[in-house]
Amino acid sequence: MRMVCALAATVLFVGCPLYGQQVTVLVNAFENQTGDRTLDWIGEGLAAAIGDRLTARRELYVFGFDERVAEYERLGIPEGASVSRATAIRMGWDMGADALVTGWISGTHERFQINARILNLADDTAGVDLTVAGELDELIPMAANLASSLANQLVPGSAMPESDYATRPPVPRSAFEVYIRGVLSTDPQRRVELLQDAIRLYPPYGAAIFHLGQTHYLDSSYKASNESLLKIAANAPEFPQAQFMVGMNAYHLEEYTRAIQIFSMLPPTYDVLVNRGASFAAAGDAVAATTAWVRALEANPSGTEAQFNLAFLSFRKEEWELASSRLAQFVQEHPRDSEAVFLLGKAYDRLGRADESRAMTDQALRLSPRLGRFLTQPVPNLVRVRTEFNPTELRMSAGKDLWNEARIARRASAQEASGGLTGPKR
Repeated sequence: MRMVCALAATVLFVGCPLYGQQVTVLVNAFENQTGDRTLDWIGEGLAAAIGDRLTARRELYVFGFDERVAEYERLGIPEGASVSRATAIRMGWDMGADALVTGWISGTHERFQINARILNLADDTAGVDLTVAGELDELIPMAANLASSLANQLVPGSAMPESDYATRPPVPRSAFEVYIRGVLSTDPQRRVELLQDAIRLYPPYGAAIFHLGQTHYLDSSYKASNESLLKIAANAPEFPQAQFMVGMNAYHLEEYTRAIQIFSMLPPTYDVLVNRGASFAAAGDAVAATTAWVRALEANPSGTEAQFNLAFLSFRKEEWELASSRLAQFVQEHPRDSEAVFLLGKAYDRLGRADESRAMTDQALRLSPRLGRFLTQPVPNLVRVRTEFNPTELRMSAGKDLWNEARIARRASAQEASGGLTGPKR
């Protein structure tokens, strides 16, 4: 089989010198124009395969599948839906991408073609068109070939080999297809079965191992989740997210010392700091918990979990004046938070403010009658954690800030600039 790679236009991407940091790249799922719906999985598969190869370049930050899914959810787009170029561009602006890779597949099994286009979002220009042609059975090397060409455009002078199979061997086609179908499955049990099958077909399949651990994590199967996530190598792009979930698994398994260790090693994002504080609080270290939650609020002043936790910690320490002050401020901003309202009523009661206590308690019970049992029982541990996380914040290299001035400006003016970039859809 002979692959052919064609390049149209000569516009190079020059993002690195502009920012002095990683060029951020969004690779969107490729559109299936073959007319064969059984090949729909290839669209997402190409995004994954190309993204995996591009991630090997330290000059590039490639948004992963989870980051795109989070953006789909934010925009109300069903997972797996085909999006227009205009929507893909808007996603790129909103996510902080400097470059957008879109594309489509066409042809037959014997004469299969992959087309990709680079859009330079950094300076609002259309980039190059790339085409790889061959047989469908050679999809993996075709994707590697295309990724190499894309890398040469995104990082001029790139020495990335087209098929660095010695250090980064390709995933077998059989395991790759099963993995992609597993990731795209909306049935958690079916997803587990497919991911396990992908690992059986290719035991060192890191991406499949990660997503299997993530699926167990979302299903609250903490031990099973750790069995997979602890296999993720420290140099793998999924390692920070895997460690976050391992930390939360440890927290739920009441292994608080281990949870503290993990969250102390991760980048101090808001999500990490909230959970670090929760782990310290569960271990009985109120001072360290307070420090972590204060730092969390510095990272995200509107973070509700950290605000609530600081107020609840004061409540647990029976610092009634401080607790009532913090809870009153929280309730003012979140009047329908039944737990906060109930705690405020209890704090007022301890301060002898009977009328206010009665009003808050009645309001809390109207919002959530289940809280009535706490009138005669001790208040349980209500500390709030972040089970979800921002993968971009976790994955970004230390010292690098995603939202520089240029990306913020692009996001702010996205609506005005959209007409100049979208054009007719190929």
